[in-house]
This record gives sequence, C-alpha cells and structure tokens, in this order.
Amino acid sequence: MIFVTARPLLLWIVIGHIHAAPAFSEGLFTDVLITVTKDKVIAVPASGSIVEEGLGVNEKIIVMAAHGQAGFAQTSSRLLGFSSGLRRWTEVRLGIEEQVERHQVLPRMLVVQTNRRIHGFQESRGHWFTETLGPNEPVKQLHGRGHVAVAITPERALAFSAFVGGFVPVRLSTYEQVQSVDQTNDAILLRTTARQLTFRSQVGVWTEMRLGY
Repeated sequence: MIFVTARPLLLWIVIGHIHAAPAFSEGLFTDVLITVTKDKVIAVPASGSIVEEGLGVNEKIIVMAAHGQAGFAQTSSRLLGFSSGLRRWTEVRLGIEEQVERHQVLPRMLVVQTNRRIHGFQESRGHWFTETLGPNEPVKQLHGRGHVAVAITPERALAFSAFVGGFVPVRLSTYEQVQSVDQTNDAILLRTTARQLTFRSQVGVWTEMRLGY
C-alpha cells in the first residue's frame, strides 16, 4: 500500500450518494469516506488507518458512494465494495458488455443492477453475491432501505439482506402484477394482483398470504 504524498494530486471526495461522474463534493461526515487519486481508490473509515485499492492501467472511476459503514466504487471494469468492519475492499469483475444501470448504497449493504446481473454486497462479510438475469428479464423496479432491498422483474422478485447470504427469489406467475411495494428498515411487503409477499432481513425467506378474491 502507498500513502498519498505531498505532491499535488487531483482528489475527489464523496460523502453520501453520487449518481454521476466523480466531482468535488461537500457534505456531512459518515462512518466511511471514499476518495480517489490518479491511480487508487481510498477508503477513510471513522477510525484507524486508511485502506487503498490500486487501479489498473486505463481503469477509470465511474461512480463513488458511501453510506454508513459501506463504501462503493464503480470503475470501467469492476465493482468495488468496502467493509469498514473488516477494513478491506472486495471486487467483482464486470462481464463483457455488462453495463451498470442503477445501484443502491445502504449503511450495511450495496445492490448494483446491470443489464445482465444483480450484484449484492454485504458489509459485515465483505462479500459480493451475484444473481444472473434471464435473457429477456429486465429489472422493472429496485427498492432499498435499511438492511433489505428488492429487485423486481416480470418473472421474479429478488430480495437481498444485509444479514442473510445471497439473493432470495420468489417466482411471479405469468399474469401476476406487482401493485405496490412497502418497506421498513428490515422488511418488504409486496402486494400483487394475487397475493401479499413478505420478506424480513433476518429471516431470509419469503412468506405469502393469498388474497380471498
């Protein structure tokens, strides 16, 4: 690891969410701060030493964000998640022609949706999980709050929790339409034309209640 020297370097700082190319930003201090220099991305936790991740030749930073103890950086070739608890960066490589479409940065987790896959990062484990989308399975909605998130496609609802490993899918029938999504920090309630579906962050399974009409 190489620490930043006194020589002039262009430094971008991000606190909170950024949805565009990196730029100078001001805001309230969170548990982790993400910065970038010419050749590395740097996490600055609230205490302890900084943690650096080197960038490859011609690798460019596209997006950076931080919330609570989770940090995120999207580069031209990979996704980087930072765990303050474990003090480490973890990567997942983007596939050929895989394009990031949107992301959610929450205090203990990250969810990144591309045109081909959905990636979820758990800050407590410092680990990425990946779910492949079908060839004609676009993500219509992505919701996240607290410790839980859900991606909704015409075929499935995919829940992701800060505590339970991996994406948890529930299949939607051909004529079943999602009517509403309600959330707390630890639960999701999906109302469809046929039933109500509930997912809780620390339970990690979908439960359903059929409608009586």
